[in-house]
Amino acid sequence: MKRFLVIETLDQLKAISDSLRMDIITLLVKEAYTGKQLATLLSLSASKVHYHLKELENHGFIKVVRTEEKNGIVQKFFRAVAYDFKVSEELLPSLRENSMLLQEAMVNHLRTSITRLYNAPDESFMQFVDESKRAPAVAFNAEVKAPREELHAWLKKYHALINELGEMEERHLARIAAGEVEDSEENFYLVSVGFMTNERYYVADDESLPENYEHLPSDHKHVTNKIVVKKKKEATSDGNGDLDNN
Repeated sequence: MKRFLVIETLDQLKAISDSLRMDIITLLVKEAYTGKQLATLLSLSASKVHYHLKELENHGFIKVVRTEEKNGIVQKFFRAVAYDFKVSEELLPSLRENSMLLQEAMVNHLRTSITRLYNAPDESFMQFVDESKRAPAVAFNAEVKAPREELHAWLKKYHALINELGEMEERHLARIAAGEVEDSEENFYLVSVGFMTNERYYVADDESLPENYEHLPSDHKHVTNKIVVKKKKEATSDGNGDLDNN
């Protein structure tokens, strides 16, 4: 399977602006399936899945990679032709005029992420085990009110961090190829979506916790920990000079 597929027509863009088709492509990136197998995985009728498979095949997103005969019926196994979609510059005029296309692209990132999240092993989300055994993970959303020029500058730094992740992978793959380390087959999956909006949801007159709770300590100044704990009562000295922490 190739990494890149270049989307060259509006019909192709519209063909994947469908949540079910993105679910199908996500599954077919991982491995080959028949229409019947996909229908079972997605809890849908075979006829509905076959319709979407035909549309995806007609627009070049998937292809038949092998066939098998079972009980006199030829089964087609489909696979995605690529996992990374790029948009041709010829479509830029349409992208400038149609905001829905970028919106759908962002939604498709999120749909794929949901599928990947639910397919990940349970141990990926055990965040309250010993730190040495904890899998790397991050989850948060936020609203930031700041000048656009400063946000653009921040995005440049963020893109540099993403490049750093790519360099990290290159070094690790080189060490695996050289036999210096074993391939654990673990991957860190990351998706990010950010955009300007004229609505602000996260506004509160009182941002304090109930008086008997406090946030767990966090390394992030502006991202609060989702877990809160009851406050420890202040230590008081008893008549014997011992501290009473009850």
